[in-house]
This record gives sequence, structure tokens and C-alpha cells, in this order.
Amino acid sequence: MAPDAGGPRSARNAAATRRRILDAATEEFSALGLSGARIARIADGAGANQRMIYAYFGNKDGLFDAVLEHNILLVQSAVPFDAADLPGYAQRVFDFYRANPHLVRLELWQTLERPDSMRSSPLIRSALAHKAAALEQAQAAGLVSAVLPAAELLDHILTLAHGHPMNAGDAASWTDGQRGALAAGVAALTGQPPGGAPPPATVPPRHPR
Repeated sequence: MAPDAGGPRSARNAAATRRRILDAATEEFSALGLSGARIARIADGAGANQRMIYAYFGNKDGLFDAVLEHNILLVQSAVPFDAADLPGYAQRVFDFYRANPHLVRLELWQTLERPDSMRSSPLIRSALAHKAAALEQAQAAGLVSAVLPAAELLDHILTLAHGHPMNAGDAASWTDGQRGALAAGVAALTGQPPGGAPPPATVPPRHPR
């Protein structure tokens, strides 16, 4: 159970501590995975004690799940979903992960070590459901091919945006050629034009690599 806030100032301090823990844990888990990460190193990186980590998150698995949820929702808030331009949306996801390769590594560790955690998060499930509903509406309006069901189409788009598993763990090396091929692939799936979004000059990373 999380510590009692005890007033506005305590609540702000608790929120700041929780955020520092999440940031330090993101770096640790993305580098070493769930099995290799150490709570002691996370506590040191966050400037917190281990007791606080267990108070907020219960155990290491709970912390990993919280880190995953925090970062997936960060991506989703940074890259708004656009059912009218799915090739461009996929490219913007690509751009975000290319600028934040540690998040790709985090999701690869999740696939290996906690494969059910992403779908078990109510917030992530809700965000994916909203995207699938927007896709269904776009399909009904004739803006997107209805060859695939909306939820399955969304899975394919996001999988393409993450790249081939052979180089997914090195997102910083993803090329503009791969970015263009991504737009073409999503265009073929959706029936939308492959123009996509122009590459950004820079996409600032959201967390140290």
C-alpha cells in the first residue's frame, strides 16, 4: 500500500518520489530486463530507499508493470492516433521510438519476461480499445480498408512500427528508408495513400538512454 499523502505538500513529494522511481526503474529495466534489474540500484538512482519502492509498487514485478504502463501511456500521449492518416501515424510512432530506443528495449523485455502484463493493464487496454473503435468508425466511413477487423489491423500497424525483431532492440539505428517502407506497408494494409508524415528535424528523447 502506498504511504498516506498527509496533505498537499506530502502528496506533491510522494508524486515526485514515485516519478523518480519510475524514471530510474525505466533505465534499469530497459537495460537489464526484469530478472537482471536490482531494486537497490533503482533506489540509488531515484534517491529513494528500497522500503519506499515496495510501499508504492509491492514488489519488483509490480514495479516493472507500473514502468511499462507509464511508458506505453507516455508514447500514446506523445503520438496522437489519426485514423485518417495511418501511414503518417505509424511513422510518428517510428520517430518516437527511434528517438527513445530504451523504450523499445523495455517492450522487448516485457515480451520475453512478462508477456501478459501489457494486456492486463486497464489503462493500456482502454487506450487500445479507443484506437480500435476509431478504426472501426473510419472503416465504416470508407476511410480505411475493412479487409481486417479493426483490432487486428491496429496490432499489425503497431507491429510494423516497431520494426523487425532482428533490429528492434537498436531503434537508434533505424533509417529513413525503413521509415518510408513503413508508410508503404501501412498504406497497403489500410488502403490509404502512403504519403505519411515528413521526418522531424529532431525528436527529443523523453528519458536518458
